[in-house]
Amino acid sequence: MTRFLTILLAFSLTGCMAMVFGTADQLNQLSIGMPKSDVLKLLGPPKSVSASGDTEYMQYSWVKTVIAADANRPGDYYVAIQSGKVSSFGRKGDFDSTKPPTQRIEIDQTVRQSSSTKETKDLYTELKKLKDLKDSGVITDSEFESQKKKLLATQ
Repeated sequence: MTRFLTILLAFSLTGCMAMVFGTADQLNQLSIGMPKSDVLKLLGPPKSVSASGDTEYMQYSWVKTVIAADANRPGDYYVAIQSGKVSSFGRKGDFDSTKPPTQRIEIDQTVRQSSSTKETKDLYTELKKLKDLKDSGVITDSEFESQKKKLLATQ
């Protein structure tokens, strides 16, 4: 008897949720291109309204059906209105997003090394070579200074 009362109570509470929130079956009455005024007559006022650009999003909270096996919690459903007419409707995932899609732009960029950096690196390399020649005794200090001045003058 207790089990029967528990089941009866569960069904009655589920029915109460449907009475309070309404059911998502109401969306079946909509069609693309339907005027906003007809939507408001069929569904009543939305829970909230937001807009982005020329699109208005009306949000409703409904349970899926009167009796559902998955706890039947209220979920958010959307109706998108563009230029005064229905452009899409359903749950957020039914049409990927209730907002206009964004574009992902990837930029493939090659960074070029400036010629001055390359010349600076070459200058450093040449000066290092000259110093090594001087340190090893191949050229004298005066030859090193003379060659160094020539390299610096070309920069």
